Amino acid sequence: MSRSFRVVGLMVAVAAVLAGALHLHHAGSPAGSVAANLISLGLPLDPSARLTRPSQGAVTSASEWRSTTGRLALIALPEKSRWLPADFAVESSPTGPAAPIPGRRRPPLLRAEDLFTSAALLGAVPLPEADTLGQIHFRDRQLGRVATADGRRLCFNPEVVLVKFHSQRLVAAVRVEVGQELGAVRTLAGRPDVEFAELDTLQQRAFQPSDPLLTNQWHHPVIGSFRAWEKCRGNASVRIAIVDTPFHMDHPDLAPHVTNGWDVVENVAVTRGTGTVHSTMSAGMAAAVLDNGLGVAGAGNCTILPININGFISEMVAAVYWAATNDVRVVNLSWDGAHSDALNAAGAYLKTAARGLLVMAGVNGSGFLNYPNQPDIWCVSMTDAADNLQSHSGPHIDFAAPGWNIWSTTTGGGYASGSGTSYATPLVAGVVAVLFSLNPTLGPDEVVDILKRTAFAKYGSGWNEFYGWGRIDFGAAADAATATLPVITGVRHVNGVGEISANCRPGLVCSLWRSAGLNGGTWLPVTDAVVVINGAALSFSDPHPPGARAFYRIQSSRP
Repeated sequence: MSRSFRVVGLMVAVAAVLAGALHLHHAGSPAGSVAANLISLGLPLDPSARLTRPSQGAVTSASEWRSTTGRLALIALPEKSRWLPADFAVESSPTGPAAPIPGRRRPPLLRAEDLFTSAALLGAVPLPEADTLGQIHFRDRQLGRVATADGRRLCFNPEVVLVKFHSQRLVAAVRVEVGQELGAVRTLAGRPDVEFAELDTLQQRAFQPSDPLLTNQWHHPVIGSFRAWEKCRGNASVRIAIVDTPFHMDHPDLAPHVTNGWDVVENVAVTRGTGTVHSTMSAGMAAAVLDNGLGVAGAGNCTILPININGFISEMVAAVYWAATNDVRVVNLSWDGAHSDALNAAGAYLKTAARGLLVMAGVNGSGFLNYPNQPDIWCVSMTDAADNLQSHSGPHIDFAAPGWNIWSTTTGGGYASGSGTSYATPLVAGVVAVLFSLNPTLGPDEVVDILKRTAFAKYGSGWNEFYGWGRIDFGAAADAATATLPVITGVRHVNGVGEISANCRPGLVCSLWRSAGLNGGTWLPVTDAVVVINGAALSFSDPHPPGARAFYRIQSSRP
């Protein structure tokens, strides 16, 4: 039985959530206590800090503003020293000033003395309307930087301070001279009409994989893997079959995800394999271990297993049948043969017996290939870093994915680059497996629908023979899959009864679970809960909630 849930920390009593941020809250305190508040948030404070230009004629690797305290500087950083997420690290060179963004308004430049007067309020532009110059500074990598008290280094958008005036509904941007940002934060936060002020810091993603060759894998930024991994990084319960000569099962970047497979030719189990380049690169694209400090990253941390064939259609069909009866939900066939009616029948069996998907290569080469579009085989064409097609087109193509000059695992425990629909296909297989991991109650048709709705369409919406429904967008697909999870919409305590409202996809069995705490608490089903169902809307009543507080979640499963 497949189950999915979204943990929702809602207390029946009053819940207080504290969120740390780099800002100051005005509380009518003297300057000394305000500074102490800022120090507690980790920002270095030195009232005497001033920014100075390097001496005339000084030789530096980049034009920079240096702080006399060494703590705050605007600098054009080398690529490897920018402290940016891996998918932000795109080579860029300054290209000069940019025109104002249509529909946006740049805040006027304020002097230090203006920040004490009404000029600050008049010059503050609400963020939805403000052109903060962030797009220019980010493009040219002209970023401010600050070293925090705990040793972290943060980048920020120079010239801009974010401020919330009590008299304004929206947070606004105030523009100051380069090097005056931190002083402006202090000054604005000390005003009685200001709720808070903060630097416009550049945030990193909550999850940054540690795989050292990730920067070689251009396909992850293109398909939005980082965004998807914030939602889900896969689950070992979801199994992917790589149908090929068995891959290098002991590869250090694969082994933690590998389980025994099957040899269709000899009708015996596969327990070890030295692999071929083709099969080992395919395995790595789907499920090389993510965030293990080694090599590359696959689409997610799902289980992979080999199924050995020589290449006959009969063997492929037998492989799919074996997979369907052995808890495999995604079968990868990086082979030709997507025209086969027999394989389509096997794909239909996988769909009904295991609620799985058969993913196949769209075939290397160029030009039109007149294969039929089989309804239960999902064929993948190959794209490069610019989303250009690099393989056959035809009626059989359902989706496109990166596969040109990609990096993955290879034999001998190493890593290599290669090109082929053979590598675009397992990338899609891995994405599908992560979506199944994110919400195990999703069926194959629902996952395909998500991929269709979220795919990047280079040449307009709808299907075409080159990209199918479009190049997969892993990040957008993960967002869409997350939206299918049950969600609590409200909790209240009425006359000693906990009343919980929620939304859950129709057709699923939903239950209410309760815990005394989010961290380390034990989740138990509320067996005496009363539920009223109205389509996707659910109303639960907990007749005996704990006296102090309770956290609830809704868990869904298939009937």
